Amino acid sequence: MSQVYNYTDPVNLGVAFLMATIGTFGVICNSSIVCIFLKEKSEKTAFNTICFFRATSNIIILTIAFLTNFLPKTLLGYSPYPDVIESWLIHISHTLYLGNEYQIVLIAINRFCAVFLPTKYATIFSLFNITIILVFIYIFRIAKKIYELLPESAKGCHALFSTNSLTWYFSTSPGCNSTENALEMIKCTFIMMAILNFITFLKILHSYKKSRKTETVVGARKRMCKNILCFLQTILQDSLYFIDMTFTFKLSSWSTNRIWTYFSGTFVWECLHSFDGFIMIIFNERLSFLKTKVKHINILPIVGGHLRQRLVSLTTLSHLK
Repeated sequence: MSQVYNYTDPVNLGVAFLMATIGTFGVICNSSIVCIFLKEKSEKTAFNTICFFRATSNIIILTIAFLTNFLPKTLLGYSPYPDVIESWLIHISHTLYLGNEYQIVLIAINRFCAVFLPTKYATIFSLFNITIILVFIYIFRIAKKIYELLPESAKGCHALFSTNSLTWYFSTSPGCNSTENALEMIKCTFIMMAILNFITFLKILHSYKKSRKTETVVGARKRMCKNILCFLQTILQDSLYFIDMTFTFKLSSWSTNRIWTYFSGTFVWECLHSFDGFIMIIFNERLSFLKTKVKHINILPIVGGHLRQRLVSLTTLSHLK
């Protein structure tokens, strides 16, 4: 008689606890970003709009993939949904995840323009323009996934979560074909992102060095401080996707042990979307719990100009949008 993997199995029970904890934490963090964006008019900037779409995508993924799909199946040992529904929930989550991958390049372009084209930034990244681009990205991803999966679903080829390996897999039955060439797309996005971010970093570094020699107006200094914080947030969020890709395509093959397959697949994927929201909270001026701790910390001017006798407080950043 084959073993049943459900709440009676210690590994499944531990995984279920982690899944529920990390998923709930992620939904709370990302929901906070969504709520503050919708509530505060001052949050309606291009960069925050990207964060809003990203947080919304994270909420959907954490909810329909982890909390309402993987979690009950891990505890029960079977899915509460028919195979076709379970499969579509996984595929919707995966296509939103790839939509977030496209955002990596979009954010890199956003930071590049903010640093190199400050006078044209408001025109290029207007709220209307950025919303149209983001809506197009997700409509394209969903339409592409539906087009590819309808014939596969009709053949009974599904993506399902395994209570044994504790990760999801696509059917390997004869005639089934997973047409998503995710790896190549992800490689391209990361190459583009790395190039843009490296150039942006060099520009920021150059501006910092220049600031020690020439005098800087307050407005320019404030904008540069804001750009540095946004750039740092971008790097931290991008690093999550880099870690996820490293485990998914490299480290996951190290072992077939069910604990390792869970950690290198499901755990890392869930942490990606949860901590993505947490990073956005840290850098959000309305929500950051670090705000009260750093508001008295002084920073040096980093754009053009002689070093002023008076240092600039981080509290000035709260007025930047």
